[in-house]
Amino acid sequence: MRHLIVIVLILLLIPSGVQALTFLSGDQPAVDTPIPDDVVASGGVVTINAPIDSLTAAGGTVTVNAPVKNDVIAAGGTLIINGDVGGKVLAAGGDIEVNGNATNVLATGGTVRIGQGAVIRRDAVLSGGTVANEGSVVRNLTVSANNFSNTGTAGNVTFEEREEPGPLLAGIFSVLAAIGFFILGLLLVGLLPGPFSTVVHEVERRPVVFTVLGFIALFVTTIVLLIVAVTIIGLPIALFGGLLFIVGMLVSPLFVAYALGDVIASRAGRRPGRIWIFVLGFVILQILIFIPLFGMIVHAVAVSLGYGGLLSALRGIRQFRAGEAA
Repeated sequence: MRHLIVIVLILLLIPSGVQALTFLSGDQPAVDTPIPDDVVASGGVVTINAPIDSLTAAGGTVTVNAPVKNDVIAAGGTLIINGDVGGKVLAAGGDIEVNGNATNVLATGGTVRIGQGAVIRRDAVLSGGTVANEGSVVRNLTVSANNFSNTGTAGNVTFEEREEPGPLLAGIFSVLAAIGFFILGLLLVGLLPGPFSTVVHEVERRPVVFTVLGFIALFVTTIVLLIVAVTIIGLPIALFGGLLFIVGMLVSPLFVAYALGDVIASRAGRRPGRIWIFVLGFVILQILIFIPLFGMIVHAVAVSLGYGGLLSALRGIRQFRAGEAA
């Protein structure tokens, strides 16, 4: 992971021509004196109170209270941009507020707002559950949201209302998706028993640890892919890496399903075939996932645990090959 982050940072340097970076990390990293440099910050609460050249940040809360010469790229739970930004703002999070001026804004989140007095000199593309424009967008304002209020101004406004699928349509889609993953799981168990068993072994070995590590890895992978994607050279890498990431997330619950079936069969003193173990675990896992609210938690745990086990298995294979080469 360290090598990947280094590559990402090098890619970020290429278009800007900058040759130095300032790294900040910890629970509450903050900039209180001017830094004539690009700042990369991560932590629980990231606060920028003094001018900097550019900002790449990930945290629970990211607040920018001072001017940023170039771009701001941020992801987190709450993102608040109060200072003026000389370049573009790329933001993904839960609640996003842009209260300062910027050249372009691309933001997606639960709630996205351009504050009163903010001036976006070119275009703004906003996506979220609730989107509000109280400022001024000189050229094009493009919005995709469930709820949109525009009390500000814009040269041209394009609004696409998100349509929530009906309960019947959502239910049919969920059943069809479950059938598709069931077939995929059967194919993996039957055609790739060795690699599949390797990941299942990791899942069963340390379920709590890999659930936590898998959840963190999902977040970190998303942030890294977003950072890579903002550069022309890094975009193909981000697309390929994003494809692998999506595949990994989709198959992760299948490993957990088999592990669940294996545990239940062992406790019952039975030892059916591999296919029936998977069928047992998959059916029980799907029943739990279809329970309202509780199912969301079960699915999140299954994805995190399976993803953590998958990464651990890949790491073990890499170490084994490195040992053979030595």
